[in-house]
Amino acid sequence: MANGSELALILEGGKDAQIQHSDNLREQLERIGLLEMSAVAAPALAAAVGSACAVVFYSSNHSQVGAGIGDLAIILAWFFAAILLCVMVPGLSWLRQYLHAHALFEQTVDFEEPFIHDSARSRFLSQWGRICMVASVVAIFGSYAALTAGGFAFLEIMR
Repeated sequence: MANGSELALILEGGKDAQIQHSDNLREQLERIGLLEMSAVAAPALAAAVGSACAVVFYSSNHSQVGAGIGDLAIILAWFFAAILLCVMVPGLSWLRQYLHAHALFEQTVDFEEPFIHDSARSRFLSQWGRICMVASVVAIFGSYAALTAGGFAFLEIMR
């Protein structure tokens, strides 16, 4: 049985852990808001740069370079694939942060060590958050690959 000073230390540790847990939850909610803004802004910027460059170049030089409309379609398909994958990344990141914050919310807090306990629901949500993180990384590398392929196709019609 714990004496009064040991019990006070245990209660203080539990209080500190719960305060830290609340701070982590608040921080996650702030990140969700920031990522949500990125998810709205990213498509406009990516779409303007990728497709406009190919269309403007092709329309002004298609008679000189001898490329057909099929060549332009291939370039635009690669650029639009890169745009789509780039647009997915902020959304997946937002979803991951949302799931992580919800997993923190689903944890149980008490005054026995370790003070914060994972529940079955918080583990489930954390696992889906990790899946979103892996999908985000795959989308990033996929967008690099699509952008590279579109760039090489674009350079090919410039020859």
